[in-house]
Amino acid sequence: MTSNEKLGYHSQNEGDTESDPSVSNTDDFVVRYESAGHHLPRILEPSIFGFQPTSDITKVVGDFLYNHVGRENVEIEAKLGILVDKNLQTRLNLPVISETVINPRDDGWFSFKSNMTIGDPVEYRHIYETDKFYTGTGSGKIRVTVDQRTNKVIDGGIVKKTNVAHLNIYSPCTHLDYRISVNVEKPMEMPNGQHVFERNKNRLSYSHQLFKIDLTQVKGPEKQRLSDGTLPSPDLTHELEVEFLNPRILLEEKLKIEKQQSNRYLDIIEVFLNNIRVLAKRSLPPQ
Repeated sequence: MTSNEKLGYHSQNEGDTESDPSVSNTDDFVVRYESAGHHLPRILEPSIFGFQPTSDITKVVGDFLYNHVGRENVEIEAKLGILVDKNLQTRLNLPVISETVINPRDDGWFSFKSNMTIGDPVEYRHIYETDKFYTGTGSGKIRVTVDQRTNKVIDGGIVKKTNVAHLNIYSPCTHLDYRISVNVEKPMEMPNGQHVFERNKNRLSYSHQLFKIDLTQVKGPEKQRLSDGTLPSPDLTHELEVEFLNPRILLEEKLKIEKQQSNRYLDIIEVFLNNIRVLAKRSLPPQ
């Protein structure tokens, strides 16, 4: 092994090492760029083959969404929260030290809890809505979303939402894990009768390029009075979601793959994951 193949200090100026008594001047530990001919390239290529390999997580998430993105009325979202061991009732503690996708075939022993500490987005729209849920109509549970200020149903606000599939990602380096979900929101007619359940939403929402980020405070239904006559406060939860504004864009990139055309499918998946990651890294521990 030559001297410039060994680990050691790197200096562009011989005088720097000679003036520092803590650094050995022997060729065994000092690599001089001038004599070795090594330098930092102006443009650093991503690999010896000239391209950056797709990360395992991006590939797994991309394959997961690839199978579902073509559905009609599809919704793609990620919720931040924690994965909870059902037996211990604590956050999972897997023997890994980095972000990990959990096999969907082995997710029966834990649950996903989306409640988290409230935060402060930089830019937002402030939305006040109420979701009213109807059942017993022969079509399953129907959600009707009403603007609290006008008391009118919002555009596209009557849907039957069905979960198609989800993927859980454990993130031990942050306070929050996340779940990526594919749902179908089928438009419905206004149901008859009275709703059986409602929840009030105080939502901060902002958009960036292909994605929408929502921080929602959800107030549950009023509780029954206690034996002493007092009325308990309704439950409050806080949810943080990253959602595709238009899943059709992802579908169009998938169709390019099938036609063997140049596409940006995995680039979109990577940005989707990056949005989730930066939010998770900035988050406080769940309450």
